[in-house]
Amino acid sequence: MKHKDSFDIEVPLEITANELILALNMGLGLGIDAGDISQLYLKATNPIALLKGNKTLEDFGLHNGSEIWFER
Repeated sequence: MKHKDSFDIEVPLEITANELILALNMGLGLGIDAGDISQLYLKATNPIALLKGNKTLEDFGLHNGSEIWFER
C-alpha cells in the first residue's frame, strides 16, 4: 500500500475496533505490530473518534460516509 492510498469499503458495524484493525492490517499490509497494543488504533472522522479496543464500530457511532484512516 502506498502512502495516501484511498479505499471505499463496507464494514459491518457489529465488529470491534480491534477486529477491524487486525483485518485491515492483514488485508492491506499496514505493518501494524499486532503484539504492540499501543499500535492497535485507527482514526476516524464523521464522527471524530480514535478507534481502539473491544468497542464495536456502532458504539463509536460510525455510519455510511465515515472516514477511517491510518497514519504512522
